[in-house]
Amino acid sequence: MKRQNKIKTTMRLSAAMVFLSMLLCACTEASRNQELPAATYMGGKDTIAGICEELESAGASHVDTFREWTTDFADTAGKNAGLEDNWSDPGKMKADIGKCMDGWEQNHDYSDADCRMTAFLLLDGVLRAESTEDSYEGTYLMFDTEAIDNVDRYESIKENKNMFTTLYGEKSVTDGSHPENTFSDSWKHYGFQVDSDRLSLLSIVIYDPYSDVVFVGHTGVLIKYSDYYLFIEKIAFEQPYQATRVHNMDELLDIMSLRPEYFGEEGEAGPFVYCNGEYLGTLKKNI
Repeated sequence: MKRQNKIKTTMRLSAAMVFLSMLLCACTEASRNQELPAATYMGGKDTIAGICEELESAGASHVDTFREWTTDFADTAGKNAGLEDNWSDPGKMKADIGKCMDGWEQNHDYSDADCRMTAFLLLDGVLRAESTEDSYEGTYLMFDTEAIDNVDRYESIKENKNMFTTLYGEKSVTDGSHPENTFSDSWKHYGFQVDSDRLSLLSIVIYDPYSDVVFVGHTGVLIKYSDYYLFIEKIAFEQPYQATRVHNMDELLDIMSLRPEYFGEEGEAGPFVYCNGEYLGTLKKNI
């Protein structure tokens, strides 16, 4: 009888150990999945609310306005394109740009915002410059400036338009210099600075070898946490907003490298990546 009890006890202990082992494996797998980079197009109220909460906590500006912009896009262009209100694998995300454009234009008679306008909005008062160019006479920002000049919702950007064009407008590459130094040199020349220990401006700078200039082709706001980063961007005019969570900058740059629009012809320099004007490196095409 005692032997039978010992056998039953042993079997129960073994079963408990197996269950505990399975539970630990499940927890480990869940933890591993959570560690993968994740992204969202902010297609609904839940993801928008979560991102806005993180922006407010980090000290970003005009978060209420950003909430209005993202909600408007989700309810019109996003709804037409079927953008979801969840987080996904960033390498597998793909939005129907045509449907986004149709959805926006069916509901608006004015220009949507782009990456530069969105980042500038969120860093208003956080990003500052000691000086700016008196006027902008270039062509690379003509769609940005047209929207800023003619749409009331962009009034806060218009108030600092010279700073906007000085930051993002094309800059000539000085004879004999490397094009990757031009943006950093401009940042220092005008005394740009981000007054935050958590918020940064991430910029992807394109080199045009035919005009021998560089310009900010894409940009977004980076929030730093103790063990990960959150990157918030508007991909382009009439294209989705996106938030991407990564463990480190290498993961983020790998995701950015999946976008062919940042790359020129084979052999051309760039695109160059900067964080608050500091050169981080060059994107490598990720096919």
